[in-house]
Amino acid sequence: MEKKVLILWLLTVLFWGVSPVIEKIGLRSVEPLIALFIRTLAALIGISVALLLNPSINFSTLNFKNVGILSLSGIIAGFFGMLTYFSLLKVKQASQIVPLTSTYPLVATLFAILFLKEEFNIYKILGTTFVVVGIYLLFKS
Repeated sequence: MEKKVLILWLLTVLFWGVSPVIEKIGLRSVEPLIALFIRTLAALIGISVALLLNPSINFSTLNFKNVGILSLSGIIAGFFGMLTYFSLLKVKQASQIVPLTSTYPLVATLFAILFLKEEFNIYKILGTTFVVVGIYLLFKS
């Protein structure tokens, strides 16, 4: 694995691993919708600063179609997905909710095969099987 990819992967795992613990603490006395608003506002500020500090960003590649598609993704995952996730996280243990909600690759794999015509091979079958077994084991705990 290329060094840059390894570093980005480890940072992503670290960021996504720490975040639910912070969110669980923040949700103790805050409603999920308010928490989502604060989290999204903070992310918007961070993204805005990053865009301002990056002179190589080229907005000319944007068109109505890709703005619409990315907006739909933001509404589905960034709003509905995060709201339902925060609602779960508020009432259940983070150590159980995070792995269970992290099974979204099953849905992504299914839709990628059906709609993007991606290849379905032995590795995807095995990986999907392991995820399903993991879900079963988590529900048993």
